[in-house]
Amino acid sequence: MQNVTFTYPGAHDPALSEVSAEIRRGEVVALVGENGSGKTTLAKILAGLYRPDSGTVCWDQIAISDVDPEPLRERIAVIAQDHANWPLTVRHNITMGRDEDPATLATAAAASGADTVIEKLPHGYDTLLDRHFKDGAELSGGQWQRIAAARGFYRSAPLLIMDEPTAALDARAEYALFSSIRGHARGRSVLLITHRLASVRHADRIYVMREGQVIEQGVHADLLALGGQYAELFNLQASQYEL
Repeated sequence: MQNVTFTYPGAHDPALSEVSAEIRRGEVVALVGENGSGKTTLAKILAGLYRPDSGTVCWDQIAISDVDPEPLRERIAVIAQDHANWPLTVRHNITMGRDEDPATLATAAAASGADTVIEKLPHGYDTLLDRHFKDGAELSGGQWQRIAAARGFYRSAPLLIMDEPTAALDARAEYALFSSIRGHARGRSVLLITHRLASVRHADRIYVMREGQVIEQGVHADLLALGGQYAELFNLQASQYEL
């Protein structure tokens, strides 16, 4: 992504202004910043959902504006904060119309922590996730978030975008999910958007955004030493755990 600018229709100021970023194969790259800084907008442009006003987005030096968007979207998986809760079985909620591969399904469920939810359901993967139907089950927000994460892992796409994937998870489930991200990134790329800065410490690169611009970038240690916005936000969160 090079010098990308994007303005929402009817908006006076751009949501993104001259943003450049890079995600290499096998990397975990984090986007951090305060609310409204442009993180989710940037992710949607990378996913091909929005077209920038100016600048270029490339996959392997090929501009995505020059390719058919449907094959491109097949190469991208998204775990969104505002995920859909479908009144389908667990199995279909994860595979979402794709051919079922039992090994991949089990791996995705384990990586997301959904396996611990599924094993307690009356019919396992065949449990209907809607209490309005006979033998249906109702999940909590955190349990649904694990199912949604499994959905993203199941796609096995070259690029996985995770937008606040642990917002509804408890501390143990959050730790387990973030611990699995590095293993999932082997041979793929992961873009992680989160406010939980303790979870991006081991990212290969961190981009710090403010008002639609990248203001800092680097690894955790370098950004702390810089003493800028990342260090301020990280230290604010860390202070909550001090006695």
